[in-house]
This record gives sequence, structure tokens and C-alpha cells, in this order.
Amino acid sequence: MTPDVPATLTHVAADGQRIFDLAEANPDADVPACPGWNLTDLAIHTSGVHRRVAHWVANRVSQMESCPDGEPADPTNPFSWCREGLGLLLVTLKAADPHASVWSWTDRRNAGFYQRRMMHENAIHRWDAESAVGTPGPIDADVATDGVDEVLAVGMRFQSSGSPIEYPDGSVLLARTDGTDRWLVRSLDGTLQVARNGDAGGSADATVTGHAEDLLLYLWGRSSAAVIGADVDVAAAWAQVAP
Repeated sequence: MTPDVPATLTHVAADGQRIFDLAEANPDADVPACPGWNLTDLAIHTSGVHRRVAHWVANRVSQMESCPDGEPADPTNPFSWCREGLGLLLVTLKAADPHASVWSWTDRRNAGFYQRRMMHENAIHRWDAESAVGTPGPIDADVATDGVDEVLAVGMRFQSSGSPIEYPDGSVLLARTDGTDRWLVRSLDGTLQVARNGDAGGSADATVTGHAEDLLLYLWGRSSAAVIGADVDVAAAWAQVAP
């Protein structure tokens, strides 16, 4: 997918700013979705990702490189550093040709991959940050639907460490209740197989139904309002695949 860059960056900016605002206001709040982290840890992690991606895209790197200034000088008060990193990311992604060649740990090696990836990185971590202090706001349905496609195409296929991924036995059918999208997910000889919409016919060992946001949160192992049907163990196993 080639992203709609202006729309994508609007989400990147809003969700990134929300993460850092919440973290600065509640630096010690525990993040239930990220055990062992508080909101300051989440902010530093998120900005570290922003800075690495900005470095890779700006320099059109052909292999993984560490990022200069990859950690805040003062980890107890990193919020100006975090916002500066978000600004660097937005400027870099706005200027980038989506088709420009850039290294990634996946088979999608262009700037467009990172424009899309950062939208979903920030959406999930904004949800994490809001859940640490109250009830999280919704993830836009179109963003969440694309996020399901992205996690099935990327998050469940590639580890940044390069380690192989083991898939559960059994199949799972994901079905939106706020739209008509369906995804049938299974493993064949250790290879992930995803059938979408009209190709997602037939039965599955487990079913997961809910709004697009619920399906996305389920796939990322977050607390979700998705409804699990049939084999709950199979559904739980698939929820653990994405990193």
C-alpha cells in the first residue's frame, strides 16, 4: 500500500503529541499494556523509534544503523527531547518520496513503509498511554482496518531481530462488525496464509468479531472488546504472534 501521506502524517502528529502530553502530565503512571513500563518509559521508547526512523529515511540507509542522539540526555525529563524527535520524524516523512529505497527489517523497503508504520506505531501507543490514565479514545475505523492489514502483512511475518516466527495450529477468522471486512488466517507448512474478504470463505477453528479497532487491538495482544468464538485457545495463541 502507498499511503496518503498528508492524512497519514496528521494521525502520526496527533497521536504522537497525545502520547507525550499524557506522559509529561503522568510520568510515573504504569502502562498496563506494556508491563514494567510507566508513561515516561513509553514516551522514550516511542521517541526512540521516531528518531531511528527519521535517521533511516533521511539518509536512505541500505542497512540497519544506530541513530545518533538515540537516547535523551535526561531520562527523568525527556519530554522536550521526545517532541523534538516527533518534529524530526514529521519533517522527514513529509519530504520523503514513498517509493524511495530505505532499509527495513521486512520485505517492504521504502519510505512509504515507514510513513504507514509510524501511523500504526503511534495509534497503538496512544491507546496504551490513554489506557494508563483512563478510558482510551477510539482508533479511527479506517486506520484500524489498515492496521489489521499491516499487522498481518508485517507484524506477524517479520521480527526486527530476524528470528523466525512460529505460528499456532488452527485457523482464525477475523470479522468486522462495523464493516464487511473479513480475514481468514492460518499457517501452511510454517508460512502465514491470509485470505481477505471474498477469499475468506469457509470455516475456521476460532472466530474473532468486533469493530475494526477491536480486531486490531486483539492482534496486538491488547485488551479488546472483540468477541471470541469456537476454539478460544486457538484465538488466544494467534493474539500472541505479533511482537
